[in-house]
Amino acid sequence: MRCFHHAEREADGTCKSCGKGVCSECAVDLDRGLACRGRCEANARAIIDLVERNIQNSGVTARLIQQNGSVRSGAGIFHIAMGILFLVWGLSDTRLALLLVMGAGFIAYGIYWLLLARKLKKERQKSQAPGA
Repeated sequence: MRCFHHAEREADGTCKSCGKGVCSECAVDLDRGLACRGRCEANARAIIDLVERNIQNSGVTARLIQQNGSVRSGAGIFHIAMGILFLVWGLSDTRLALLLVMGAGFIAYGIYWLLLARKLKKERQKSQAPGA
């Protein structure tokens, strides 16, 4: 690859920000990557900082994803319970047919949440399995 600014020179690497090839004269070494001197240094530093923060927060992110599955399961159980409540209430008084429809809707929505939580848990387990 050639330097973007000096076509006659070989590039020593690529800019972390713009991705252009840079030679030793055009490059600034930012320890975790190169940047175009005087052009992309601030953006490249911001990208490096962002990557560092993401690495530091990876444990927190994994924990939040796991908690999200519990919330989905809880939401499913709540909706099913509310659906049963509406169905019982609707069956006790035939004038409240709307409650039967609402109860069925809540139960269906609760089942959807439980199935979604189960599916996401399986996908997470599959992605964490060795060799995945």
